[in-house]
Amino acid sequence: MSHFYGLPFLRTLMAEATKSDARSVYDPDRLRFALTVLPGAGDLKALRARLATVLGSDRFGLEPMFDTVEPGEPVTYTFTPNGLDRTLPEDVLFSIAGDLRVELGLIACDPDLGATAYAEPVKDVPSATEGVVMDAVCWVKGDAPEPKTWALDKARVLQAWAKSPGKGKGIVVAQPDTGITDHTEFADTTIDFTKTLNLVEGGTKPTDPLSSSMSNPGHGTGTGSVVASGEGGKMKGSAPKATLVPIRCINDVKIFNAAPVAKAIDHAVQKGAHVISMSLGGIPSFALRQAIKRAIAKDVILLAAAGNCVGLVVWPAAYPEMIAVGGTNIHDKKWKGSSHGPAVDFSAPAEHVWKAVATDPAAPKTKIEGGQGTSFATALSAGVAALWLGHHGRAKVIQAARARGASVQALFRTAVQQTARRPAGFPSGLGAGVVNAEALLGLALGDIASAVVESAFEDPSGGIDEALTRLLGPGKADPEFDWDALGPEVAALAIADSRAGRDARGPGRETRAFRRASAELIEAAAGSRDPRLAQLALRGSPPAPAIIMPAPVDGARLAKVLSGLGAAAQPGLSVESASGVDPKEGQARLNATGRKAALAPLQRRLEKSEKTVDLNRLDRGLATLHREGTSARLGETTLMQLEALVSLTERPALAVSYRTTPEGKELQTIDTTDPELGRFAGLIELARPDLEAGPLQAVGRIDGDGIHLGTGFVVGPGLVMTNRHVLEEFASPLPRADKPKRWQMVRTTTIDFSPSGNDPAQKFAVEAVAFAGPQQIQRLPISFAKLDMALLKVQTVNAAGMALPKAFTVNQDAGWRGADANLFVVGFPAPPGAVPRDERGALRHDVIERLREIFGLNYRRKYFSPGLAQAGTQPWVFNHDATTLGGNSGSVIGALSGDLPAVGLHFAGDWLRANHAHDLAVVRAKAPAFAALFP
Repeated sequence: MSHFYGLPFLRTLMAEATKSDARSVYDPDRLRFALTVLPGAGDLKALRARLATVLGSDRFGLEPMFDTVEPGEPVTYTFTPNGLDRTLPEDVLFSIAGDLRVELGLIACDPDLGATAYAEPVKDVPSATEGVVMDAVCWVKGDAPEPKTWALDKARVLQAWAKSPGKGKGIVVAQPDTGITDHTEFADTTIDFTKTLNLVEGGTKPTDPLSSSMSNPGHGTGTGSVVASGEGGKMKGSAPKATLVPIRCINDVKIFNAAPVAKAIDHAVQKGAHVISMSLGGIPSFALRQAIKRAIAKDVILLAAAGNCVGLVVWPAAYPEMIAVGGTNIHDKKWKGSSHGPAVDFSAPAEHVWKAVATDPAAPKTKIEGGQGTSFATALSAGVAALWLGHHGRAKVIQAARARGASVQALFRTAVQQTARRPAGFPSGLGAGVVNAEALLGLALGDIASAVVESAFEDPSGGIDEALTRLLGPGKADPEFDWDALGPEVAALAIADSRAGRDARGPGRETRAFRRASAELIEAAAGSRDPRLAQLALRGSPPAPAIIMPAPVDGARLAKVLSGLGAAAQPGLSVESASGVDPKEGQARLNATGRKAALAPLQRRLEKSEKTVDLNRLDRGLATLHREGTSARLGETTLMQLEALVSLTERPALAVSYRTTPEGKELQTIDTTDPELGRFAGLIELARPDLEAGPLQAVGRIDGDGIHLGTGFVVGPGLVMTNRHVLEEFASPLPRADKPKRWQMVRTTTIDFSPSGNDPAQKFAVEAVAFAGPQQIQRLPISFAKLDMALLKVQTVNAAGMALPKAFTVNQDAGWRGADANLFVVGFPAPPGAVPRDERGALRHDVIERLREIFGLNYRRKYFSPGLAQAGTQPWVFNHDATTLGGNSGSVIGALSGDLPAVGLHFAGDWLRANHAHDLAVVRAKAPAFAALFP
């Protein structure tokens, strides 16, 4: 089943590999696979020889993942080609893995994806590249409660200390994480540096570098303090006398690689850990589950965070044999970001839990503050496990488990569930209740209920069936499906969809993330007896989600509507000024004449569309507002439609279409009589002939393997500009992600300049990369200091004989941005891939209704959107307020003045509110390699 994007592609890459690579094989950026062979299928030397033959190269690293091999068990090896970063798309990585598995006769071959499955919520979240950043939805505003031991009190840890003054002394808690750094909270913590390890940089020192490129610098310091901060600090860990063994195995909690975590678990077991606390998560892998089972067999207790900001329980917590910890708040309610479901065993405080803070190497190492996430619930619970082992004596616990034919892991899980606090109204999906350390230590070993033995946890899907049920509805995991081989890819697709808001019920049923499935998974899923697999793997273009959910009708929303209507009725006053208008002014203007004036723009728009709105209902709603003001009671549908009349107006997206001149020539044009153009109407009408002469034609839709990826525009002979993050969807930087030597196309890529984006006569092949910003965009935090730009070499004449459209003039005047400079965006907005929500997690009804009003269901075609330029946060970045969506990435920002030059490159946005673009004049001045292309 080998195909171009499988082994042949890897061979091409390996031919360019360096002779050696000094980096750790577990470096987060390296291209890496975990290869698992059958018991007795050959040693390291034999596997290396077979790999070299299959690859046509010996330029790779290969080493056993685990220090020892248990009799009769499969053996897993870590395979890393020299000098190559992991820059390939997920479906390509899985295709390579599938071919390696077949060629080498492996049980499993799992690529490390750097899966973004586990987010740590933060207060201030930067905008994403045309997407929803889930962290913002998870963050709960406010300060951590006093006293600083409140979380310990909710878990009855303080009371447990009275029962067991040893406070975990002699118990070793290992913590695979980002490592630790110096902090006063560790002043009297026992840290055993003879057992620590650094898998990222190599060596044994687990020092967290606190790099600015990390999403969560200091994460390991924070979670470590919740486990074992000593009694002399400002806060206290749940097991202050336990021995902490930090293992640096990840560089970012957000970016999960299974192989280093599996290696860290094995190292912890070999070094004598009694408890392993994992405040991280991602997708499953054979090696990860193998490491967990080996640890459980060695009488180790393993706990993992259920997950944050994703909904689904992530791995390793989702494995049936793992202990999965959910998150609660001070009121014993669900922390809003906690993953939940049947896989969660119990919960612990996760909202505003006091922790040590270390985010900057130069900052004082004394700060503590409240943290949020199941990371801290897990760390606190790991400390409780240490208290339990120390209280009873680990030898006696092992003896009690043996007598029952169960593991220590199963015995601890059962004991915690048996003693957990379950207050009235405790949320479902968070396990047995809140961990109760006092009751747990008070429960004699002989009084623990029958523990479920590990054999009862056998689940062929490894917890994936639960994820499928959550996303797609009930079903039964197909026992004949090769879960070891294909399960990780299924889980990756499921988690991506869950982060985008997909759900088996309600508004998220049609939501999809932009992900592709490998050819192998598509084939296997289509033949499976579980139709959910096919539904997940056979992925077309994601449709726009149908989003209507009830929300409370409150006076604040009605006041906003009335203020907006009042502003709209005052000459010269823009809708943006509505916040300063007394709602009573709007109420007073809603007599019969005022209502007619308010509804007139909507009526004119409806006359030009196929959409239907009940104007009589709206008129009745306005009349009710006129009578009752902010105390009115309106239906949700009526209220949302009224909000659409006054919110986010004068920022339409006009569909680009054709008009035929008297001479019979077809020109791309826009409707300049659209009533929502407002202040822009006259200016755009003046510019219309010039827009038709070139700028509208010069913008095209970029497709990879026939799927819409973004937008591009012509800037020179055979040159198209787009974003680097769009480029990363169809080409891979080699050999490294940053400052690559070259780019390898991994999709058949075209750009189509027709209004529909789907006219073969106007498609041009993308042939190569002429220029790209030097730093990777996709997997790192959004940073406006990075240049999210690429220039593509394309055909100058396509297969239909059409010449490339006339190029935009690329602006050189750095002073073009005056106060509120008028601009336009031309691009191909795609359906929203996630449900828009505000910082409270509530649906953005104004955005939802505005999207319907502007686009209906007509996406992936060319639109023209006017707006204003605004100040930016970096010299080469400015903001704008034109209407954009995902798919607009790579859109041109043109100035509505002069010869309509391209002044900016759109690269990121947040739901019609804050959009960001690179200033091309400033880029020319700061990037000589870019400027050289425009003499």
